[in-house]
Amino acid sequence: MKRCIPLFTLLAVVAAMQENASACAVCMGDPNSALAIASDATLWTLLSLVGFIFIATGATMIYLWRRGNRPIPADVQLVENLTAEPEEC
Repeated sequence: MKRCIPLFTLLAVVAAMQENASACAVCMGDPNSALAIASDATLWTLLSLVGFIFIATGATMIYLWRRGNRPIPADVQLVENLTAEPEEC
C-alpha cells in the first residue's frame, strides 16, 4: 500500500488542476476535412475487425459443439469394439 501512495498523490494533483480539456482537431475542426474522413474510416475498419473476430469465434464454438454431439462413425465404433477387452462372466 505504501507504494501506491505516490500514485494516488499524483492522481490527486492532476485531478486538482483546473485546466479545460482541449478537443482534438477532428472534433473541433471541419467534419468534412481529410483528417475527419480518415479517422471515420479507421474507426469503421477497427469495428469491422472486432465484429469479424466475434463472428469467427462464435462460428468456431458452434462448429465444435455440433462436432461433439455428432454420433461416432461406424468404422471408429467398430475399432473401439474390437480393441475393448472382453467382458468376464
